[in-house]
Amino acid sequence: MANLFGYRIDNHGDNVRPEAIQQARARRRAGEIDADELREIEDAAIGEFLTYQRHLTLSSLSDGNFRDGDYRSAVLQSVAGFVRVPDAKFADGLGVWTVEGPLKQRKPIATDAARFLLENTGFPVKVKLPSAAHIAAQTYSDQSVRAYPGAAALGDAIAELLRDEIELLLEIGVSYIQLDNPDYAAYLAGAGDPELSFDDALGIDNAVVAGLDKEEHQKIALTIGWGEHLDAAVDTARAEKLFASDYDKFIFPFHTDAAVAQNLPLLVPNEKQIALGIVDAFDPALEDVDTVMARLDLAIEQHEYDRIGLLPHRGFQPIHYVPAALTIEEQRRKLEHVETFATMIWGNEA
Repeated sequence: MANLFGYRIDNHGDNVRPEAIQQARARRRAGEIDADELREIEDAAIGEFLTYQRHLTLSSLSDGNFRDGDYRSAVLQSVAGFVRVPDAKFADGLGVWTVEGPLKQRKPIATDAARFLLENTGFPVKVKLPSAAHIAAQTYSDQSVRAYPGAAALGDAIAELLRDEIELLLEIGVSYIQLDNPDYAAYLAGAGDPELSFDDALGIDNAVVAGLDKEEHQKIALTIGWGEHLDAAVDTARAEKLFASDYDKFIFPFHTDAAVAQNLPLLVPNEKQIALGIVDAFDPALEDVDTVMARLDLAIEQHEYDRIGLLPHRGFQPIHYVPAALTIEEQRRKLEHVETFATMIWGNEA
């Protein structure tokens, strides 16, 4: 098995949804099948996906977020108080949600889905979630004022829910948890959400993980960007503050020369792990081996290679109702490409 503690060969999550899942969701919306029937179809597709991942020798296995409409759904659809804004979408096609009342958890955010994985594989299991600060920044609006005086107060409430859920995930045996907050790329470039300051966002996200009781092999990672703002100058003080937080690992895009030039991983303390997104999840063309190895050679010069993991630069299909840029076969070739580079660095120990 690959290194249990480093998770060297990784899958960002949000994988291309198989047609069986897409058809089942359409039938559920049309009232042709009920929730239990949809769950059975999801279970079957995730079971096949587990086998697919084992053949790729990934260090940890996930459900590909097949049960989720988008990368935020585990939270938005498990907690009362969040509502979808009709017909509103962000520029990337992501649906707009807001908060119109106090948050109250209605059902498990991720533990039920994680239990299915744990029951169906003996490999380390990974769960991917949105960060509390990211959800707060996206969902706070004028409607939210009645329940929360500001985005930071909303973030604190989400952080409390996520921390409780992560404690349960660790307790039932999940090995690797990834929280995504791509907003940090903007914060480190001197921008960010006007409703939520960098310090507020970091305080919220750190509260989710600070002081958690974990086993040595259990790791919690934070994704700090998906490839935006790579040409901007980095606010070094903010970056150092971010990387001093209580996350075990930080995930970076590292698939372009701009990302390499920015070289944010260099600012991560030596006791932390880093994960480098070395292949483009939206471009079917396979990266040139020599180009990627030159980038990795630089990273290895600056870091102990046991601190490094490799993965795609972001999820392959973060929104199920937006067509994926890659086919399932093209996605597989990308993940195999990640595996190839890991083998070139670590050999059979990858």
